[in-house]
Amino acid sequence: MGKAIGRRRFTRTVSLLAFMSLGAGAVVFPPAAVAAEPPVVEGATVTADPQSPTGYTATFVYRNPNATQVRLAGDLTLLDLGTGNTRYQPEAWQPGRYHAGGTEFLRDMTRDANGYWSVSVPLHAGGLSYWYRVWDPTRGWVNKRIWDPASTNPRPPGESSFRVRNNDVLDAVYVPYAEKQNDPVLKRRAEYELPVADPAKRGTVRYVPYTTILGDSGHHLGVYLPAGYDADRAEPYKVVYLAHGIFGDETDFMVPANVPNILDNMTARGEIEPTVVVTMGNHFTGTSLGFASYNQTNAADNLVRTILPLIEQNYHVSTERAGRAYAGFSYGGMTGAHVIRGYPTTFSFYGHFSGNPSLSTQDYDNVAAAVGDDDLFVFLGNGVFEGNLNVQNGIADNFRARGYRAATTQVPGAHDGMTASQLFTIFARDHLWTGVDSVSVTPASVDLTRGWNWDRQFGARVTTNAGVSPAVTWSVEGANSAGTTVSATGLLSVAADETASSLTVVATSVVDPTKAGRARVTLTPAGTAAVVVKAKAAPASIVGGGVFTLDVDVRAQSRHRKAPTVTGEIAVSFGGTTQVVPLTGGSAVVSLPTAGLPAGVYPVHVAYSGDPTYAADDAVHQRLRVR
Repeated sequence: MGKAIGRRRFTRTVSLLAFMSLGAGAVVFPPAAVAAEPPVVEGATVTADPQSPTGYTATFVYRNPNATQVRLAGDLTLLDLGTGNTRYQPEAWQPGRYHAGGTEFLRDMTRDANGYWSVSVPLHAGGLSYWYRVWDPTRGWVNKRIWDPASTNPRPPGESSFRVRNNDVLDAVYVPYAEKQNDPVLKRRAEYELPVADPAKRGTVRYVPYTTILGDSGHHLGVYLPAGYDADRAEPYKVVYLAHGIFGDETDFMVPANVPNILDNMTARGEIEPTVVVTMGNHFTGTSLGFASYNQTNAADNLVRTILPLIEQNYHVSTERAGRAYAGFSYGGMTGAHVIRGYPTTFSFYGHFSGNPSLSTQDYDNVAAAVGDDDLFVFLGNGVFEGNLNVQNGIADNFRARGYRAATTQVPGAHDGMTASQLFTIFARDHLWTGVDSVSVTPASVDLTRGWNWDRQFGARVTTNAGVSPAVTWSVEGANSAGTTVSATGLLSVAADETASSLTVVATSVVDPTKAGRARVTLTPAGTAAVVVKAKAAPASIVGGGVFTLDVDVRAQSRHRKAPTVTGEIAVSFGGTTQVVPLTGGSAVVSLPTAGLPAGVYPVHVAYSGDPTYAADDAVHQRLRVR
């Protein structure tokens, strides 16, 4: 367990506040009737719309009375899985088409008399990237690209963001899923990328100033803290460090890639333990905006030598490699080669989203020599519109050949933040730490007699970190009969025609399928001796709510007066429930509660595990009355 070292809290920085402006006008109808126009809501408003091909329409409103032209822009044109590079407008959405970057969507907005610019477009589910382009002579803006001023997404202050300086900002609109979209990919995107419904379950994002390894000040780190972050909890939080692509900055994974929403939803569902995220800008050349402003060596050194110590000193995060992950998009993914090559024992998890690490055979061998038997996992992926996974698969194979886990995948997308969002979801949900330590099943072993419809309840004990779901799925292995099943609650039913000599009952963690517990069920043949089963309760009638006491005696049939004592179990069915009770000296005393039973007469069935003559639904030994 990592030990917290000198935790100091940063002074809270002032976040930009977004104010919602409501414009209202009045129209006078003679002779005296007055009807108010509906209020104008700035920002992106998404409404259900049966006329929309996706079931939803987003209306964008931006107020600027001085602007001479405003356009809605974004990664909102569509690419089709069937037609590849052909671009479609949002109105042409149909299943198999996805909003994708690479070609800027532009749509003129209409100005009203009060200076509100607006436009409406149909959009499919998920967190989608957009921005405005504005011409405002009073500010000297000509085709100025701006964040939506009504957005509530936190931003670095002033003009410090590289994207602001590069006139390349991105915002996000969140669209729910409608059944008419008929696409499981879009359904999952809505489940993860939209803000979690309960505000109490949302984490916080803030931007904190810091000085880079080169001594440059004025830079910021984005820090996401999960809901309920506790700087004094016993166990430090796992942490993911995320690097943007070329011309991006510390806002990329927070906004267009929707990482805070994704982790909020995963944490709320118990799919991942609460996790801290740190994003950083990797442009180190002051005012330079060119390609060379992103230096990968500087980025790797800055991350490990400057950012990690700073975060670990000021936040309660893991200082161990098993509790750290590095991931990057595009150039940030490529920078991962410099990180793993230069600092192979710093991170246990690597994610490369649409950007592959370039490593030599010697690099792979050096990493393996440094990491040794410790865990290492590498994830690589891209969007289907970016090309195949041949390179990614080759890299994964190089890690697998040295004994380390690796995985590759594709998602419907192009080279943009929305693809990064989908890849991060898979990386975090399916491959990062789950917080599940172990799963065990109780009882661990059971002996049953073959040839009976026995029911036996099993339970699962799941050891997890705080906030992680203990849910399991149940399965049974080794059965020869289709009638032998285990329920979603762990109730094993062994079919009467089951011929297997043993079964294995398995409980598998929902959050981490690599963690499972098992119980062994041994099935032995029934005995050959016939038996006599006697069962009687006295009195045979009680008031509802009382408890009958049933005495059961099981003896082997014999011509001799003293019959041999039998062993095994009996199953007693009464009032809709069945109890399995072991015999002691051939006898058992069974309590039959009547709570909840209406007045009436109820049969008592007793089955013995060693003699097929006595099946639970065949032998009626007594009828008991509930008054």
